[in-house]
Formats: sequence, structure tokens, C-alpha cells
Amino acid sequence: MKYVVPVNAPDEVGALVAAGASELYCGFMDAWWVERYGDHDSASRRQGAANLTSLHDLARTADACAKRGIPLYLALNARYTEPQLDHLVELCATFERMGGTGIIASDLGLFWRLKDATRLERTVSLLAVVQNVPTLQAYARLGVNRVVLPRFMRPAEAAQLLAAVPGMQGESMAFFDKCPWVDGYCRHRHGVSYLPRQAAANDAAPDLFTFDTTYTAHACMGADCTYASPYPCAACYLPQFEEAGVAYAKLGGRGRPLEERLRALRFLRQAEGHSQEEVARRYRETFGCTCSCYYGEATQSRYAIEPIVRAADDSAYSFVGSETAFEPFWSAVRDLCQKSGAATGSETTLLVPPLSEESLQGFRALLPALAERHPAGLRIVVNDLGTFIVLSREQQRQGFPFTIIVGTLLARTDHPAEVSHFLSPEENPPRPVWGPRGEPRTLRYRRPPEPLIEHWNRPSLGEPSAQAALSFLSAAD
Repeated sequence: MKYVVPVNAPDEVGALVAAGASELYCGFMDAWWVERYGDHDSASRRQGAANLTSLHDLARTADACAKRGIPLYLALNARYTEPQLDHLVELCATFERMGGTGIIASDLGLFWRLKDATRLERTVSLLAVVQNVPTLQAYARLGVNRVVLPRFMRPAEAAQLLAAVPGMQGESMAFFDKCPWVDGYCRHRHGVSYLPRQAAANDAAPDLFTFDTTYTAHACMGADCTYASPYPCAACYLPQFEEAGVAYAKLGGRGRPLEERLRALRFLRQAEGHSQEEVARRYRETFGCTCSCYYGEATQSRYAIEPIVRAADDSAYSFVGSETAFEPFWSAVRDLCQKSGAATGSETTLLVPPLSEESLQGFRALLPALAERHPAGLRIVVNDLGTFIVLSREQQRQGFPFTIIVGTLLARTDHPAEVSHFLSPEENPPRPVWGPRGEPRTLRYRRPPEPLIEHWNRPSLGEPSAQAALSFLSAAD
């Protein structure tokens, strides 16, 4: 198994390689980005110490990797608007000239813009949530040759997915950052680490601002801001993933202290070839706590998706199904296959959650029945790329009368309530927080930069580059 490890500074390369890293990856957030969007996670879904901050350091890191024969990937895995894409395409060209190996991305528009513009290798991030074959095939058509599998995907499903796209490499999560939500659908901001009430912020330190995410914990971790599983580990599952065709194991933790990353990497290397009991013993010795399994009984659920707060429904439509849950969707589909369109009494909108390969094929098989029972058409809200492509092609081939709509999760929009929160002085009174290095700071309100507000309010799939990619991918053969 090859280990893919985050690097936060040029002088870390030697230590990480010596500890057993096979590849390194980094984030990047320079002055150009910060001036327009703040020190916000809009560049690569990480902030603060998780990013290199100058082209000089990026070049030094690439050079240090090249001297050791180690690939270096650049994480550009957020979702972007067109002005951001202009900057990132130029950054990718610069990174390639420095000797960088590839990018880790999820935005359709970025892959489209880079399709014929660079020889950089392309990895599709777990933030794209590739969970069915048509989605992976779509990214392959955009030049992707590796996929970081979602955290909820077990070895057997990974094997099925990779076997369907010959030549596609697989990468699974092996350590750190076991989020309770499916990352690609998460609309939380990365940071609300409040100080204990009795502690005081350091008034001499520069303020942090509401829209910045340079804190030390994630919003979904609760009031105590502690991870339920500080060291989630997949050591016992890596042999199964390797048998499934997954050749790369990824360590999260971009932004964590170097010693933490080294300790995790060394542990995974030392755990190779040992029994589960021996791995658990070594884990206790290394981390001082009981083993926390990445893919055990408490693994992330496929439908661990925040509920979508819908606006007041238009009375002309009857909404059925769910964008975030599986059973309500299937119940609605079964009901629609039995009732005629006239019986529903109003135009019906079917809400579809992101579908696994098995569920997608099951839904596809029911499309003729849905078309027969609802000849006037259904509005179908789709929330994963593969389902959108399959439905669009079937509609073109067979003339189904459906209206296919891009859902909130697929469009990758920010939650309106979250945006409103960041724009409200009343909701953001001064309060003490931990800063990016664990230092006490004061969080104060300052209106976010206008480009950042525009970024929040523009779904990336609506951008011209993403639309061009979507049209290319969904056209019938």
C-alpha cells in the first residue's frame, strides 16, 4: 500500500519521506486569494496552517519532493466561481512548471478548464462523493485517473466501482478526519472552537473575523469541540482495500502538527502484516486509547447528510421523496409507480438523494413505469452527477417526459441560513475563540468581502465552465 500524506511546509518533506510517505499533497492560499476571499476555506476546504501561502514555498516543496522522487499533489478540492477558476488555471500551469505531479479536485468547471490545458495528473477528491459507476466514468472522461473513495465506502463496493472503469486508481482514507457528515455535502463552516467561559481572549492579538475559518475545530463537533474519535484508523481494513484494487491509503490531517502526522504514518507502516489483535495492541501503545476504527460498525453512513431546509413550497407542486434520506425516496417512487399523474392532483416533484450504484440501476429500471403512469411528466430533483447523466441520456434516447432538475447537493450551494448568519452583526457578537495555533483570540464581526459573498451565493454547477462540462457529459452517445 502506498501512503499519501499531507505536507504543510517545505522543510517537512524529508521527515515525511523518511517515515514512509509514498506521495505528498498540500493546500495553497496566497495573498491574491486572501485579499478577495479572506482566510476562508473557499480555496481548498481547509484553512490556516493547512495551506502553503506563497509560490516560493510551493516551489521549494515541489523541488524537495522531486529530489527524493516523491510525487506532489495540489489540493484544489473546493467548488469555484468563474473568476476563481481563471486564477486556479494559471496556478495549475505554474505548479506544473515547478515540477508538481497533479491536482486533487472536485469542481466540474476546474476539470473542464484543465481538460486540454495541462499534463498534470488528476485525482477526484472525496468531496465529489463518487459513489456510482456513471459518476466515476464521467470524471474519467474529464481526464481523471484516480478517485479518493468516500469515507462510507467499504472494500467490496470499492472493488465494484474500480472494476467498471479500467485503469482507474483507487485511494481510501486511512487515518484522521473521520467526519460525522459526508464531506462533499457538508455546508458547515470549519471552525467554531470557543474558549471555556472562564478563559479570556488575548486582546493584544489581532482579531479574527466571523467569516474566517482559522479556528481549531469544526462546527459539527458540538459545544465541547472535541473529536469523538481523535485518531480514526483503517489499518485493519487496508489489506481488504488492497485486494479490492485500492493501491493508495490517504492520511487526512492537513494542518495538523508534523509530529501527529509522523506518528500516524509510522504506526500504519508498522502495522502492516500483523493480526488485528496485534494492530489493536500497537494502537493502544501509540495513541494511548482504544482503537477507533475508520470502517467498523461506527463508520460514516452513506446518508449522513444535513437536512435541507426548504423554502415555502410552491402550492402548484406536490413534493415527494427526500434529498437526504433513502427510505422516503423509495417509498415515493413505489407510490408514483402505482398512481397516475391525474390522481396526484398537482404536478409532482420527486426528490432524489445521492444514489449508490445498486440504487441507481434500480431507479433506472423503473423509469419506463414512471413515464407510463405520469405521461405529463415528473419534476425529478437529482443530487449526484451519475444519476443526472443517466436520467438525461435516458430521456434523450427514449423521450421520457421528465423535467430533470439539479438539486442543492449536486449544485453545491451554500445554505442560505449559513450565509445570512455570516452577514448579520447581531448574530455575531464579540466572543473568545481559539486561534489557528491554539492561542486565545477574539472573534468580531466584519462584513465578508463582496467576492466571498458572491462565491457563497453562486452554485458552482451554474458557472459557464461547469455547465459546459455537464452538457458534454450528459449528451447521449
